[in-house]
Amino acid sequence: MTPRVSGALLLLVLFALLATPPLATAAATDTVPAQQTTGTPAPVAENTTFALQIQSNGDAKWTITDTYALDESETESFRNTGEQFASEDTEAVWLPSFREASDEASAVTGREMEITDVDRRYEVSDRKGQLILEFTWTNFAVVTGENIVVGDAFNSTDGTWFGTLTADQRLVISPPPEYGVESAPSAVDDGKLIFEGRRTFEPGYLSVVYTGEQPTTQTPAETPGSMFGGVDSTWIGGVVLMVLLVGAVGYMFKTGYTDALPSVAAGTDDDGDDSAGTAAPVSDTAASDDVDVELLSDEERVERLLEENGGRMKQARIVSETGWSNAKVSQLLSAMDEEGRIDKLRIGRENLISFPDEEITDFDE
Repeated sequence: MTPRVSGALLLLVLFALLATPPLATAAATDTVPAQQTTGTPAPVAENTTFALQIQSNGDAKWTITDTYALDESETESFRNTGEQFASEDTEAVWLPSFREASDEASAVTGREMEITDVDRRYEVSDRKGQLILEFTWTNFAVVTGENIVVGDAFNSTDGTWFGTLTADQRLVISPPPEYGVESAPSAVDDGKLIFEGRRTFEPGYLSVVYTGEQPTTQTPAETPGSMFGGVDSTWIGGVVLMVLLVGAVGYMFKTGYTDALPSVAAGTDDDGDDSAGTAAPVSDTAASDDVDVELLSDEERVERLLEENGGRMKQARIVSETGWSNAKVSQLLSAMDEEGRIDKLRIGRENLISFPDEEITDFDE
């Protein structure tokens, strides 16, 4: 098994690579541009953009673009370098670091992750060249019902592997199609989060919750317009409403629900018995299921999650279920542990959270 580097070391490797532009790597190969052999310096990368497109299934499409300023004498040299970048069998400059980051995030979150669909290409325009690396990071986000939570994949065993942007770098996180931003650490521009360097990110800061409905893939066989072409829409609406009303009343008579219908007297006689119009009491179980989690305190919400999951959960799963940052959850659980409301047990690289009276016989969460 290949040993994993620490998050801090990975961060150093990741940004040390930026200090050596991909063109410098090409200078060490057999295909050396003529301008370099005559003493002309290689073009310097002006900026790097990390574009992150979240998918509705939780995957993330990464596009890393290194942009170079070129003069007329450097254009042909860049084309040669771009051809080598796009066709060579060796790893692209950024790939090893992101594969290490994927391993780190997988270990922290407990989700199996992989770097797939790698594509490399280059583009040359007027006085500008770009080396573009694209790949898919599977299981990058957590999909829960109508929400997609981004954040825990940025974590490592030492905090976060994506902790810094240099002055010439920026990070752009785009939402999945048909999803909106429910919570984010900074202002949103047309659904996108854009971070410009120079800046640092604390562990848990890059946390975004998207909400929306999964887009349907079923196409209606025939639209109402084609079925009732030329017929007045008001007349159609009246017919449909009448059919639904007749059907509903017929169903109530068939199933015996007519006894629950309030009588006219019950609604008009102030002195009569109004028990017929009184709603049936709601059971305690139904009432508890309808609790609005937004009205619960943070501690009560954690306890509710534990109750719903058999009395114990991984800390990473609590982060995913609540959409809170890793730092907030860690501080909250530590406080609850000190108060005796929960037990916080360290197992390997993960924390197991349980009620104090929960018997921990194995760790299969």
